[in-house]
Amino acid sequence: MRMVNVIKGDIVFQWKYGFYAIYFLMSIIYLVIFSFFTGDMKDTVISICVYSDPAAMGMFFMGALILLEKSQRVTNSIAISPVTVEEYILGKILSIAIISVIVGSILMGQGNSENYFLSSIGVFAGSIIFSLCGIIVGAKIESLNQYIVWTTPFEIVGFVPVFLYRIGLIENHKLLLLHPGCGVMQLIEGNIEMALFSIISIIIWCVILFFIADFSVRKLFRLSGETKL
Repeated sequence: MRMVNVIKGDIVFQWKYGFYAIYFLMSIIYLVIFSFFTGDMKDTVISICVYSDPAAMGMFFMGALILLEKSQRVTNSIAISPVTVEEYILGKILSIAIISVIVGSILMGQGNSENYFLSSIGVFAGSIIFSLCGIIVGAKIESLNQYIVWTTPFEIVGFVPVFLYRIGLIENHKLLLLHPGCGVMQLIEGNIEMALFSIISIIIWCVILFFIADFSVRKLFRLSGETKL
């Protein structure tokens, strides 16, 4: 029950500060852009946009969320509350993932995915991965400028190989799945043949990133509340 309340609290916080409004506006913009394309080109544009925004939005929004919490001393309150580090992290990533899947499903409906259920799993997985990266960085920074600088390496590593693969400059191969973003893109495309390997790769990366995020948040809580260990 407490976990549900944590997720609900994060959703209310995001709604209050206009994150949902931004998602809605961006969805309209993308739908207009998609209308100018047809065939395979349209599917390529849709998959790239779904990966770069609904799936990866967690990284961009997470820094803003954590900075807002720090500025309003919400983090200090959470640090001395019964909420655990794991609940705090899960609340953040799941609340972002919910809206990401909703928006991603709307956008993917404009294309011809091989498997829309698999595509939704891809959006969810991508959102989790990038949200965890956002938490790792957000827990360490004190300003938006710092966040932009610190997330740049994550963005280069997370986006460039995936885009090169999707536009055909990198050959499709199972070794690509060592990169979690490529696994996410395979799922977004609804590629059933690569689904199992993609999911395994994504799970491994999510576990690794969760442990790093857990360490980062524990350090943040110690500095904020001095009682959360």
